[in-house]
Parts: sequence; structure tokens; C-alpha cells
Amino acid sequence: MANNPFFSVVIPTYNRAEFIRKTIESVLIQSLRDFEIIVVDDGSTDNTEAVVKSVASNKIKYYKKENSERAATRNFGAKVSTGIYVNFLDSDDVIYPHHLQSAKKFSEANVNAAIFHLGYDIKDEHGKLLRSVANIQFINQQILSGNILSCNGVFIRKECIMQNQFNEDRSLSSLEDWELWIRMSARYLFLNDNTITSTVIQHDERSVMSVDTTKIKLKIDRFIHYVLLDEMNKKYYGSKLNKTVASAWTYAALHLAIANGNKKDVLYYLLKGINRYPGEVFKKRFLGIFKKLIEF
Repeated sequence: MANNPFFSVVIPTYNRAEFIRKTIESVLIQSLRDFEIIVVDDGSTDNTEAVVKSVASNKIKYYKKENSERAATRNFGAKVSTGIYVNFLDSDDVIYPHHLQSAKKFSEANVNAAIFHLGYDIKDEHGKLLRSVANIQFINQQILSGNILSCNGVFIRKECIMQNQFNEDRSLSSLEDWELWIRMSARYLFLNDNTITSTVIQHDERSVMSVDTTKIKLKIDRFIHYVLLDEMNKKYYGSKLNKTVASAWTYAALHLAIANGNKKDVLYYLLKGINRYPGEVFKKRFLGIFKKLIEF
């Protein structure tokens, strides 16, 4: 272990040749040098492999495997990693030069922290700041009401991620991180530091949900199933999981509305969410759903 890096930055990627060089280079310019980069290519059909291999650095380890979605790709990267902490970085985002230094400083101040999160911002592809997320207070409770975290900002000890992996059910894709954060929160104190160290890039090719209404419904159904199935979730949170179920249903309502789904379906999920936890009406999401319903 003495020669192993402190951080393993795992970059899952699929057909992101246009973005991945910038992502990798943002890691290579880190002020703290104690890291490895693990790029896991999830069966890309573009020239991602050529782009990655054109970046000259002995810190980069490249793996290519059959397409199996992001959760399985992240799990593979974690398995082959050798660092004390694993950090998952999306292949179209970037980290700032102080990202790993800030994480190291935080870990030293919180010895043996199992999992923690650093702040982030969101920018458009031209670099315009859209929003900063630096007001998180207590992840173990806030995570129940929605995924407030950026995967780029999460650091997990290697042994913890190996014991609690991403759910590889492909129908869950895009919600697999939220499901894991809830599961981890039921098992560990999920620490955080609001120092902004990374940025999520919003671009036209980025999509967190399918426009296929059948897939949206299945995704939400599977998410709720897995959250409620976990015994530790139920033991630690109890009836508070109603917040998560309600949030998932209004999340479905919003994305069904965005996908121009059936108005009855949108109202069905919206009302289910509000009935389960009335606090959903105070979210910005509720206003967004209401506006979309008016446009129907």
C-alpha cells in the first residue's frame, strides 16, 4: 500500500471523444500529484480510445470493455483502482486545480472519513456560470429529498465502495448514483465541505433522463423498489423514506412533462408525490411541472 496513490480518479466514458481530453487534462494539472487516472471506456464507437491514448502521461490507465452502462463501468473502475479514496469524474466535466488538494486537506481533518462531498458549480459549454452548489448542510438527511450531489465531488474509501457498489440494473440508469448515496448515508456519516472544486458542464448532448416515457416510469419504479428494499435504509430512515418516494414521483412527473408525455400521467405522479409528502409543493420542481402542464 505504501506505493499506492492517495486518490484514484475513475472516469467512465461512452462516446465522449469531443470532451474527454479536457476532462483528463483537468486532472493532470492538479496541484496535488498523488493520484492515478483510470479511464473506463464503456464500448465507445467513436475515437475515444485514440483521444485518450494521445494524452501522454504515465498516470493514465485505460480499459475498454463491452457496453454495460455507467453503474457497471464505475464499479469496474473502482475494482481496478489502487488508491485509498476513489473519486468518480464524468467524462464531460472538469475539476479545478485544487480539487484533490482540497479533498486531501479535508480527509486529513476528518481521519478515516468513509465518504465525503465537495462543492461544485454548473456552467454551460461556453463557460458561463449557471449555478453554484455550496450550501449543503447535512447530506444524510438532505439526500432523501433529491440528489443534491455531483458525482464529481464525491470521495469514497476504496473498501467502502467495494462493499457498497452502484446498482447495475440498466433500467435504473441516471438514478443509480442517488440510490447509492441514500444507501451509503444509511451506513456512514456522509461528510461534506462546500469548497467548490469541480464543474458540471451542461451541453446539448447531456441528458439525465430518457425522453422515452415508458423508460421513465420503469426507472422510477425500480428506484423506489431498491430504496425500499434495502434493510439498512429502512432501519436508519424509517418513515422518512416517504420523502424519497414522493421526490421520485414528482421527479417522474417533471420528466414526463418535459418528454411531452400524457397529461394524465404527469398529474398522476404529481398528485402521488404530494399525497405522500406535501412538502413537494414547495420545491422549484413543482412550479416547473405546473408551467409544463399549462403548455399542454
